[in-house]
Amino acid sequence: MQALHEAMLEHGLESPWEERLKTWEPEPEWDARITTRVPCADYFGVRDQALLAHATQIDPDGAWFAIPREIQEKVWPTEDYELVVSHVATQTPEDDLFAGIDPGVGD
Repeated sequence: MQALHEAMLEHGLESPWEERLKTWEPEPEWDARITTRVPCADYFGVRDQALLAHATQIDPDGAWFAIPREIQEKVWPTEDYELVVSHVATQTPEDDLFAGIDPGVGD
């Protein structure tokens, strides 16, 4: 959020995160839980269409869609996850949700 906020200001745009960040308390332990960052900026258009197709997922008039996609692609080009359990060998950090899975599984 902080990076998106700063990028909006650098582009002379109003940040939807201005008020929320005034009282934001960093939580390094929470951030450290991210084990997987999947580069997917090339698919943000598809992601946005999927989110908009499900009104319960995200407010189309809310803060998320106030950030131009070009800024999102540059500043936060990943989808981030936490690996909680794995049934295949893996190493963190990961950049692929399917790492370690035999491509022949299910044939």
